[in-house]
Amino acid sequence: MPAPPERQPAARLVAAIDRLNCWAGRLAGWALVLMLILGCWNVIGRYAGLLLGRNLSSNGLIEAQWYLFALAFLLGLGWTLQRQGHVRVDVLQSRWPEQRRRTVELAGTLGLLLPFVALVLIVSAAPTIESWRIAEASPDPGGLPRFWVKALIPLGFLLLGLQGIAEAIRLRLQGRALRRRR
Repeated sequence: MPAPPERQPAARLVAAIDRLNCWAGRLAGWALVLMLILGCWNVIGRYAGLLLGRNLSSNGLIEAQWYLFALAFLLGLGWTLQRQGHVRVDVLQSRWPEQRRRTVELAGTLGLLLPFVALVLIVSAAPTIESWRIAEASPDPGGLPRFWVKALIPLGFLLLGLQGIAEAIRLRLQGRALRRRR
């Protein structure tokens, strides 16, 4: 008798990837909250600073707002895939039987998503490493270091790729469970 689905190594791997991307999604959500607060401060600071004759904003604060957006967007990629929030052709899929929908989803994950993720990881690795090597900083006065935000590109796509693998495994496990029920 086969092990229950939650005891299979593949199911445990999927659960671990899901937990990782849930954590990244929470972090992305908090980054959005901080980005909005910082954005409000930058706007208020710009106009209040004119009235007070002092600069209440800075290049660093403006860049921090952009960095938080990058953090939210890139760390939210895998979480969004996990929550089925990415764009799909639902008009067609809604009319398909469950088996065809799963097959097309699996083909798209293996044939499009994962190769694209691999390409982004390959292309972004060298610039990220170089940015860390030289401790790249903003060219603007009072700007922030750039090397850590550049590292978000491969990190975000790694999380997306891991979630793509988890989704592919999940689709296979669901297909097996459906075949067993028949």
